[in-house]
Amino acid sequence: MNQKLLDTYADLVIRKGINLQKNRSVAIMTGPGTYYFARALSKSAYRHGALFVQVLLDDLDVLSERLQNQDEEQLKHNPAFIRALDYEMCAEQWSYIRIDSTEDRLDHGPLDQQKNQLYGTAKREFSATRFKKTMRHELPWCVVCAPGPRWARQVLGENATTADLMEVLKPILLLDQEDPLAAWDAHGAMLQARQARLNSLHIDTLHYKSPVTDFTIGFTEHARFLGGSETLPDGTPFFANLPTEEIFTTPDRMRASGYITTTRPVTVLNSRTEEVRLVFEHGRVVDYSAKVGKDVMDAFFSIDEGTRRIGECALVDESSPIAKSGLVFDSILIDENASCHIALGDGYPTCLTQGKSLTTEEGLIAAGCNTSLMHVDFMVGSKDMTITARTREGMDVQIMKNGLFTF
Repeated sequence: MNQKLLDTYADLVIRKGINLQKNRSVAIMTGPGTYYFARALSKSAYRHGALFVQVLLDDLDVLSERLQNQDEEQLKHNPAFIRALDYEMCAEQWSYIRIDSTEDRLDHGPLDQQKNQLYGTAKREFSATRFKKTMRHELPWCVVCAPGPRWARQVLGENATTADLMEVLKPILLLDQEDPLAAWDAHGAMLQARQARLNSLHIDTLHYKSPVTDFTIGFTEHARFLGGSETLPDGTPFFANLPTEEIFTTPDRMRASGYITTTRPVTVLNSRTEEVRLVFEHGRVVDYSAKVGKDVMDAFFSIDEGTRRIGECALVDESSPIAKSGLVFDSILIDENASCHIALGDGYPTCLTQGKSLTTEEGLIAAGCNTSLMHVDFMVGSKDMTITARTREGMDVQIMKNGLFTF
């Protein structure tokens, strides 16, 4: 890949993604296949004033071997140094970057679903404090992607190269602009204008309608839409996802009814699912099916009760560069920004006006915010979807038609 382009991308993530502040440390999670980008990010971080950079390796092939050779008690073990690192990251306001494991998901041994679910649950429980601070945007974080040869062939065909895929990603990441940093500022402002319009409607429910979906989701009076950059408690902005096209909020965990069907593949517990159909009553999944990955969804729903309720709903215009590409990237980071989506699992307290005061699970649940160890996005939008809002004043307002915002 072109070194100048790689450095420009790394600088974008450091300066706009986590918005690194001088003398702050950075943790970067990567798989083996994207270590080259973790290295570029590390160098950029030091160029921009980082105190310390720690690269962490997440190797799915090694995990496969662990799942095959350990019993349940062994799989629950997490060494004390991880908790010490979590503590320091929280206490010293580390930034966290995760490189989506698109490359390594295509080259690993088998992952036993039951054991993988047990391992993942134990890992999330062990790092629950850091996870909660991240969900509350009390720490700067950013999820990004990096092209590799296997991912390139999956997305573009058997003769595609890493450089070919990077050319596709350039407009999606606004790296084709003369000044990508300024382009992301402008893009963030556009998304915030959309969120302001939605918040002005005082939405009580959204009704999703398409040939495979007839679904209604409700909100408390405290729900607000967010989009573009996030904000730390001290007012510092950052982009939690690069790219991002979504306007999102936290629904009332008890108010979802009807059925909704995924329109793009979704990776759940490191395994692919397709055409997952979810049936809701009183906010809870009461029935489900899947063209691919029913066993994966069985494992997902066994993790905790919160996996059966919605923690996020996000609106995405089908005119985004990702949707226009016509490609399926098999990356939740990119595919979720091509289409409207919902997330099963943990909700975002920051999307509630009283969110900062909600410090306990009981308080969150009482406020209508779902809680769970998991948070997985499922793409449900399409070019034939219509979404109608009902306001708290009883007016119906069409906000999306044929997958496009009406304003």
